Amino acid sequence: MVPPSELALLIEHSDAAGREAIRAAAVAAGLMWRCRNSTCPTYNQRTDELCGGCGRDRDGRPLSDVQPGLYAAPDELWEQLRNEVFNHFCQNEFAPLPDAVTFPWVSRQDTAPWSLTELVIHYGGFKREYLDDLSGTWIEELLEEIALAVEPGYLEHLRITLPH
Repeated sequence: MVPPSELALLIEHSDAAGREAIRAAAVAAGLMWRCRNSTCPTYNQRTDELCGGCGRDRDGRPLSDVQPGLYAAPDELWEQLRNEVFNHFCQNEFAPLPDAVTFPWVSRQDTAPWSLTELVIHYGGFKREYLDDLSGTWIEELLEEIALAVEPGYLEHLRITLPH
């Protein structure tokens, strides 16, 4: 298998026809995927969950919530979490407001299994770390309630989209 960095070098040092041939072969081999959003020409690494160009998923759908677990969380809990996360970013005068926030799995036995200190914030196709500590907030309490309701599995992240 060609490592992503070597694939990028091949594409970078090719002419236009060569780039298209390399990308077509990489897509056929499962090393890359092309965004299905008709206005986005981006090719993505196979490990990318979201398009680096527009932020849509592999099927071309907009960024959406990811509810982990065996069961669906009650709608009221999910909406309370959305409101609390939204309010957190608004109160901290965070600009621009992110499109979504992912709480990565951290596997703790005594509390919710998602990180409260190393979040990922999404802006379209771009992601960046957010290292604020949300311990002791309503967000922590809501994540614990959601964990009890959904029984999340190993390595299941939680992502919530924010209104604009």
